[in-house]
Amino acid sequence: MNYYNLFYDWMVKMKIDVKELILFGILGGFISASQFALSFLPNTEVVSLFIIVFSLIYRKKTLYIVYTYVAIMGIMYGFGLWWLVYAILWPLLSVITFTFTNFFMEKYLVLAIYSGIFGLSFGFFFAIPYIIFSGVNAGVAYWAAGLQFDLIHGVGNYFIMIILGEKIYNLLNRLNHKYFFTYV
Repeated sequence: MNYYNLFYDWMVKMKIDVKELILFGILGGFISASQFALSFLPNTEVVSLFIIVFSLIYRKKTLYIVYTYVAIMGIMYGFGLWWLVYAILWPLLSVITFTFTNFFMEKYLVLAIYSGIFGLSFGFFFAIPYIIFSGVNAGVAYWAAGLQFDLIHGVGNYFIMIILGEKIYNLLNRLNHKYFFTYV
């Protein structure tokens, strides 16, 4: 299997114009700014909300936004082991969301539960590299030590999506129709 051809085919299908390039760069920076703005609160973030909503609207092209965000996080905080998990988890959230768009579309309670489960399992996914590089005991210890933060993350994601999900989705959709593109 030739991975270069697969990547090239994917990039050709994901072709974007200049307006999209600018918009996606701004949205990636916006997600980063929101992460910085809420960094004083433990495990409370709106990144999940934005990635889920962007994935419902921009579908596969959301990966440009997500990788811009991940790159900015690496530049700001350094490219450590945590960054590799970011480079896998955030795009995975986007891919799952746009793959099941028909299931998620305009079901904000389902989206809130989905976002909450993602937040709740975030620490578990971060423990996987510790399991790989340091053994099962180290991974379980890492995960167990952060369970209270995962609980805060999950509950926070749930309520943020319930409160803001529909409003952000409708606002972004309206702005896209008025100024940029028609996606949904």
